[in-house]
Amino acid sequence: MGLLKRQQRWWRRTRAGLALLIALLPGLPLARAEPADSGQVQLQLDVRVNGYPLNLIAGFVQMSDGKIASARSELTELGVAAPGEGTADELIVLDTVAGLSYVYDESGQSIELELPNSSRLVKDLDGAGGEFLTAESGTGAVLNYTAYASAGYDIPYARAASDGGSLSLDARAFSRYGTLRQTGILGTTTFSDFTALRLDTTWAYSDQNSMRSYRLGDIVSGGLNWTRPIRLGGAQVQRNFDLRPDLLTMPLPLIEGSAEVPSTLKVFIGGVQSYSSDVQPGPFRIDSMPVYTSSGTARVVLTDATGREIETEQEFYSSPDLLKQHLYDFSLEAGVVRRDFGTESFGYDDSPVGLASLRYGINDIVTGEAHVEASSSLIDVGVGALVSGGPLGMFSAAVAGSLHEGDAGIFIHAGWEGRFGNFGASLTTSRTFGDFQDLAAVTERPLDDRRFLGGVPEALDQLSLNYSFRQLQSGVGLSFIHQLDGEGTRSLILSGSYTQNFRKNLTAFVSGFADFGDESEYGVFVGFSMPFGETISTSVGANVTEDGWTAVAEASRPNNGAPGSYGWRVAHGEGDQRYTAANATYHGTKASVAGHIIQQDDTVQGDVGVDGAAVFAGGGVFLSRPIYDSFAIVDVGAPDVTVQYENRFAGKTGSSGKLLLSDLRSYQKNKIAIDVTGLPLNAAIPESEAFVIPRDMSGVVLDFGVKADAAVAVVILTDAKGNYIPEGTEVTLEGSAEAGIMGYDGQVYLTGLGPANTVVVKVNGNQCQASFNYKPDIENQTTIGPLQCL
Repeated sequence: MGLLKRQQRWWRRTRAGLALLIALLPGLPLARAEPADSGQVQLQLDVRVNGYPLNLIAGFVQMSDGKIASARSELTELGVAAPGEGTADELIVLDTVAGLSYVYDESGQSIELELPNSSRLVKDLDGAGGEFLTAESGTGAVLNYTAYASAGYDIPYARAASDGGSLSLDARAFSRYGTLRQTGILGTTTFSDFTALRLDTTWAYSDQNSMRSYRLGDIVSGGLNWTRPIRLGGAQVQRNFDLRPDLLTMPLPLIEGSAEVPSTLKVFIGGVQSYSSDVQPGPFRIDSMPVYTSSGTARVVLTDATGREIETEQEFYSSPDLLKQHLYDFSLEAGVVRRDFGTESFGYDDSPVGLASLRYGINDIVTGEAHVEASSSLIDVGVGALVSGGPLGMFSAAVAGSLHEGDAGIFIHAGWEGRFGNFGASLTTSRTFGDFQDLAAVTERPLDDRRFLGGVPEALDQLSLNYSFRQLQSGVGLSFIHQLDGEGTRSLILSGSYTQNFRKNLTAFVSGFADFGDESEYGVFVGFSMPFGETISTSVGANVTEDGWTAVAEASRPNNGAPGSYGWRVAHGEGDQRYTAANATYHGTKASVAGHIIQQDDTVQGDVGVDGAAVFAGGGVFLSRPIYDSFAIVDVGAPDVTVQYENRFAGKTGSSGKLLLSDLRSYQKNKIAIDVTGLPLNAAIPESEAFVIPRDMSGVVLDFGVKADAAVAVVILTDAKGNYIPEGTEVTLEGSAEAGIMGYDGQVYLTGLGPANTVVVKVNGNQCQASFNYKPDIENQTTIGPLQCL
């Protein structure tokens, strides 16, 4: 239907253009089409709005009383807000449009419309520019591992002892049907003792179209900001917005304005250009404007053809916790509670439980929330809301009630966060009344007959303040936490920090904390750091606590994470705690290694760890650093070829002609390219770059289709008169289905040659042939000819 309408519109405007051309020819009458009802005249007119041409020919009707009308669909395309509602072909008399006036030029077959912005349709512009990308998954397996060992040395007794070692394993098998994952730890404290601990066993599958993730096995429940997650053995269904990076879930600033003349529109947020587009005269609206800060000012600049600029500003506030209108997020879980995770392999409860969480965008200002937890002895139900206060920040509130073995309780939560220029603040508070319980509390095992650690706090208050002195290149932050747990233990923790930057990257800092509750602890750290060269930094400082003071000096070289990079750190402390410590890291292409050693009092303690992965996919086994998300196996077909990832060097192919890229972004475009100068001269190269979009926790194989020994040559052909065959001529090698295209100077690049070859050339409807022999040369590009095509 859409194609038919476009064809009809094209024909109408083409016909109108011809009619206008004929009408302008001397001595010929104006073009009109008389309908069966002689009281109406069909018109095809050039349209101008408020003095500016739209470069459109639109259909109009001159009524019997002389008034002009047009179909509702035509007015919509012209940007005119037709009154009321009706069908697309309904005729709307222009006089009925509020504020519209017009002048019909019969001789010029044009119409001039004058109308206010209130009678013009707002042009919706998309600021997001997202694109739905279908992800793919190969078939294979990944085994991440961390090998760790530690040992100590007693200086006075000259005695060394091993503290044991461990091997952490994270194995997963993946395909288009999902990912099966198993984690565990193998450990030993001596050479005779051995332990094996199972952690998680989970199958997961994600559906991009529905944005849902399904999990079976060991799971962690979802929830809201005011609920507490628990570990389960069971099933889970969740909304997963990560499957659609193109989808903007939070309400974004709505930029509105109006252009008087054709202009270029630019939007700046925080001094950075976020959007640019050409706009026609009239009101416009930019939805889904991406922002990089929660609040601020959007500067809108309109520039016309003469260079004149009109600038306006709009305040905005956004938060990732809010959902766009009618968008919803959910998490559903059912199973049995898992206990003693990390100490027991199969610590499951017997009674089933269920949880459900829901968030719904009521509008772009209010997001509603709901949460339910249930077991054979507990029912816990709560509702909440997030409300955008615009420049005042975001407010949140929730209330929940529980009934556990006949005892009832209520939970209340409230919060606020906002940013005002360089100042930011957040405040949350919660209280329980009666005997409020949740699944995290009632399924916990007590330390003794009565004491629990995981109960819901009776009171919890958190306040955070920060301010940035940009001109002084400094910043200050303060936070306060008050907690009263179910056992009556009270914590009152105040912490703060101040940082001052000077020239040449010199930095001074101070941080501290104090617990005014039952623990009565405090600590202060004061320091100064400066760079030493381009990669090394040094710092000195002092740490003061209730246990004494320690002065510390250290030097470090950070590891940038690139293959072949390394880093180190050395530190020495004097005072009530005297120590000397050092550590080093190395990131290779096959694994990463880290080692630590510290000497304190009369003992020396050291450890070493190796992190890596083994990948079984793409017809081979590959070693790499740990792979936590997605990867790609790049098959070039030739060894020692440079591969680039996002225009950065990623490595060179091995003897198999393949390279493993271990850090791809799932559900997003990943650009991978090869350096063709590293390929043999006789290689056939269909393409040198490609994009892959892998699923999460999986891998793909990217085959560039390079044929290292493709039997290729440049063949030069002439006609019977010795003239080069024209460019663009099709040349076919006998026995091959693919045709080559003639280039300049009679040269054509042919692949798949044999010892004896014949090519067929089609020139100007005629056909000629040429035969030649071929012998491969691995050192030089083979050139044959010139040959006459007869």
